[in-house]
Amino acid sequence: MTTQIEIISGQQHKAPAAILVTTPTQRILLDAGGSLEPDAEAWPVPDRLDAVLLSHDHVDHIAGLAHVPASVPIYCSAVTARALPPGRNVHPVAVRGAFSLGDLTVTTGSSGHAWGGIWFHLNVPGGVFYSGDISLESALFHFDAPPPAALALVDASYGLYDTPQPQQLDALWPHLEQPVLCPVPPSGRAIEMALLLARRGVRNVVMDDACRTMLALMAEHNDGSLNPGVEHELRLLLAALPPFYTDAPVILAADPDGQQGVAGELRRRADFRHRTLFTGHMNHYAREQHRMGEVDFCRWNVHPTRRCLQRLAAMLACHQLVPLFTPIDDAARWQHTLGCDIVTRPGFRMET
Repeated sequence: MTTQIEIISGQQHKAPAAILVTTPTQRILLDAGGSLEPDAEAWPVPDRLDAVLLSHDHVDHIAGLAHVPASVPIYCSAVTARALPPGRNVHPVAVRGAFSLGDLTVTTGSSGHAWGGIWFHLNVPGGVFYSGDISLESALFHFDAPPPAALALVDASYGLYDTPQPQQLDALWPHLEQPVLCPVPPSGRAIEMALLLARRGVRNVVMDDACRTMLALMAEHNDGSLNPGVEHELRLLLAALPPFYTDAPVILAADPDGQQGVAGELRRRADFRHRTLFTGHMNHYAREQHRMGEVDFCRWNVHPTRRCLQRLAAMLACHQLVPLFTPIDDAARWQHTLGCDIVTRPGFRMET
């Protein structure tokens, strides 16, 4: 049996996720992302799709669905399904479980990156693992160890960067000495940042309505993607959260690119004096603002570090690994670091 892999988008830089897996009987699209850069061209949608598997609800993993025929079946968690446009052929799946897809069995587990975020394991001969976005060190989101797979398609957004989250949290403190606005995705960094800041005694954090609503939903329901027992902490956090006010020392506001939503509205106000602090991916506008000293950046880990990638490769016992969402300028170094063959070709066959 031959399984063919085509990285349509998501290789060699931080691009929308779209990966086609073709078996003798099916054509399966792993994620259907939209661009994080304004005015970027959409990737070409393959024809004759039998299914789309969506890892989580962030723009660079779901926004490309606008170009996929509405009749194509979509498999994702119930949380991710809430973010999809109406009229789609959605089949919600468990965060942690398995389902049949034609003659394949697809296993799922929590990815540690976002509420409702999942990875996929396809039981083609040898096994194919797709991480979506993934983190092994979140205080909020649970990570499930995957079964072995000969081929791993893995989020490597940070390259071989290796600063763990506790050190990154320490690096955040100097930025909090002045009022800051943090543009964040509600289903991801927003709640974890508020949680860990509260654990360190920071009580002057406010959230816009989108983030606060997400906090309330997470506090009431753990679909398997949250760490066990964290809901109690989230309920306490929600009860203690001050009402939103624009003079708050720390503002967490929706829209991670800082251009839209409440974050964008605040930044356009002439009387708003907070420093904008990006903690995740910056589009080219934000990168230019950072270069000019107009905004700040302090990474909040939501993707794997080098040590996390090493752990994941060992869990999977993979023979081949495709690093996604990052440039690969030295494949030999990656191969030495992760102990498996590094694939940099956009299309290849997995022979078993």
